[in-house]
Amino acid sequence: MGAAIELDNDGNPITLNLSSEAWVLAACDAGIGSVLGVKDSMIAHILGKSGNKPCPNASAKAHKTAKTMKNRGAKRVRDESDDDNEVSEDGPAKKTRKLHTKVQKTFKQSHLKVFCGIDIPFTANQKKVVEEQFLCATISANLPFQWAEDPEVITLFLLFRSTAVNVMPSQKQISGPLLNNADKALTKRLKQFLKDQYAVMASDGWKNGSRDSINGVNLSVEGKTYLIDLILATAHKKDGESICKAFEEMIDKAEDDYGVAIVAFCCDNNGGSQRGRKDLVLKRPWLFGPPCCAHQYFTVNEEAAETAEEATNLIGWVLNHSHVHLIFNEAQQEIPPGKVLAFLVANMTRWTTHFVAFNQLFDLKDSMQRTVISSREEIISAQVGAEKNRLKKAKLEEDAVTH
Repeated sequence: MGAAIELDNDGNPITLNLSSEAWVLAACDAGIGSVLGVKDSMIAHILGKSGNKPCPNASAKAHKTAKTMKNRGAKRVRDESDDDNEVSEDGPAKKTRKLHTKVQKTFKQSHLKVFCGIDIPFTANQKKVVEEQFLCATISANLPFQWAEDPEVITLFLLFRSTAVNVMPSQKQISGPLLNNADKALTKRLKQFLKDQYAVMASDGWKNGSRDSINGVNLSVEGKTYLIDLILATAHKKDGESICKAFEEMIDKAEDDYGVAIVAFCCDNNGGSQRGRKDLVLKRPWLFGPPCCAHQYFTVNEEAAETAEEATNLIGWVLNHSHVHLIFNEAQQEIPPGKVLAFLVANMTRWTTHFVAFNQLFDLKDSMQRTVISSREEIISAQVGAEKNRLKKAKLEEDAVTH
């Protein structure tokens, strides 16, 4: 293909005389600009950078003109610099502000810091989620509040994210604002659910680690139990009249705060609790007031009490003799699927644990019976051990046979 030809309005070719001085001046002064749209760039193109590699297509006269214009521009800059300081006859030189006609812009992008891997920081929303999850984990695992400040725990989380310490809450945060906010949110949801419901209230007490008396107040609705209050009762009176008054206050507070209708009240059936419950039903005859069935079952049913006593003694005997315990465990491993169940101990004041412990013992019945039949002499030998005294040895053998 040939070179492109520029035409005028009449269609005639336009001839450019690059050797003409007038063309150089016209190109520099043209409104459309020149190279890069800047006159200084045209001069630099013709003369070359620092005199190196000048434009081979420009004539000697064009070079001369460009050089003259370059020198003229340098002289103008010097003159403007000299004019910045005006000398006054009345005093020292007065500086004047230079008029800037050009605005220099930089298009160089600043360095963009990129976080990779475990160094990625947490956002504000992520920080909030992590703090709330720390509270949930603490309560779910029954951990002490200070676990989040343990050095080994902090080191563990740093293995996942190097910025983990920036979002891990302190002991005071978990036990303070986080717990309080969670309590407010849960109470609000509970009030919405319990409103206009019929409920059964139950109250029971225990002692905490500091030996303070604590009363828990529960509401049972649709087969589920909800803890609504904890009362410090160390200084409370334990007589029937005082306890009855305390029961009335529990009911009134629950109905006012949660909008429920209490239809029954349950508590222990001994001492002041028994008298207080009976007085409560007399004062509020619309209430159904059953005693705690689990609390009274073993005292009302003599056969159940005897069976419970025997089961408790058997569990204690196995756990108190490590060699016998090992024999029963090995027997479980030989019976498919080979799962070894533990011997559980019931807590005298936690009545549900009796059911759990005895139910587990029932699951162990088959393997224990097989072991007694197949390994009777081994069990007796493990019970007697290295005892040399004849009377004590006979007593241990009788004890093993009995159990």
